[in-house]
Amino acid sequence: MPTVAGNALRVFKERVVLLVKLTTASGAVGWGETWAYPGPASVLIKTSLAPIVLGADATNPRALQARMLKVAVPDRRGQAHMAVSAVDIAAWDAFGHVVGRPIHALLGGAVRDKIMTYASGPLLPAGDDRYAGFADEITRYVQAGFQAVKIRIGASMREDLRVIREARAILGKEAFLMADLNESSNVRDAVLLAQAASDADLGWLEEPVSHDNLPAYKRLSKLLPVPLAGGESFCGVQAFRDVLCDGSLDVVQPDLALCGGITEGMRIAGLADAFEVPVAPHVWGSCVNFLASLQYAAVLSPRQGRIPFPLFEYDMSFNPLRALIYDAMPDADGRLAIPDGPGLGVEIDIDRLAEHVKDYWVLEL
Repeated sequence: MPTVAGNALRVFKERVVLLVKLTTASGAVGWGETWAYPGPASVLIKTSLAPIVLGADATNPRALQARMLKVAVPDRRGQAHMAVSAVDIAAWDAFGHVVGRPIHALLGGAVRDKIMTYASGPLLPAGDDRYAGFADEITRYVQAGFQAVKIRIGASMREDLRVIREARAILGKEAFLMADLNESSNVRDAVLLAQAASDADLGWLEEPVSHDNLPAYKRLSKLLPVPLAGGESFCGVQAFRDVLCDGSLDVVQPDLALCGGITEGMRIAGLADAFEVPVAPHVWGSCVNFLASLQYAAVLSPRQGRIPFPLFEYDMSFNPLRALIYDAMPDADGRLAIPDGPGLGVEIDIDRLAEHVKDYWVLEL
């Protein structure tokens, strides 16, 4: 990273992902990704998943994912799902290349060919001024064509209110504005903040407290004057079942590179449909997760309300792992076209990332 930055709880100096390439007997290639713990995921794939994957039917990702999840029995909410995610995304991409169709066609067909996109950022720089350069960044998003923005907050109540209002002033009254606390607050402070920021008309408040503090989310859902969003760190459909059954979240945000891949993402979307809760995928990492999430977003059910769900997250921080492969921007209406090439929709020219590769390994049947 050009500078050390992050969110209210943690900062980082580099971006790291694990990319997985599957090659079929016919020579078709699929790419997958996970990013939270790439080192452990790599080991799990090599030691536990590879015997399941090598020799599997390249045109049946669902069956492959079911077999891989059998190794997740003692770890149904974490690392195993992350490793499975990378392989599952790659399997869907490979399937698309075998049959010459985009993933959204393999999932039953696209509901849309463009999606409303929101700029996600900026990262909070390390140091005394966590909002240094904030106004310039929000202005850059507007100039890039975004009509919706999600900002990171959590430095302090006073500074959070200041930048929420500053963002609203820059965006204007009609744009959608959301705020993400990245698990840095508590129930009482989050409610006070949302009440004090009522003049900024927030579209949602994201992850005010630790993602697995389900009792706190249930309390927040009753007290907050704005919609409550979360779920980016949930692994497996069962984690989403719990918050949907008790009505804790107004917006669910599965990350395909963590939750179990595209196969699990479709289960989560179906569950959310049953509760009429919108899905807004969390998108982080490299070009692979970005493109997979676009294919997923193409088939998500629309939801009524003032925010045109589903919304698509566009990380605006420094990210050559995405930009060197795919750097499309929204059109004048703030919408991003969904690629319709085979698999992920865009060919992954991995040579463009060659200077960023720190390690690699190959397993063959």
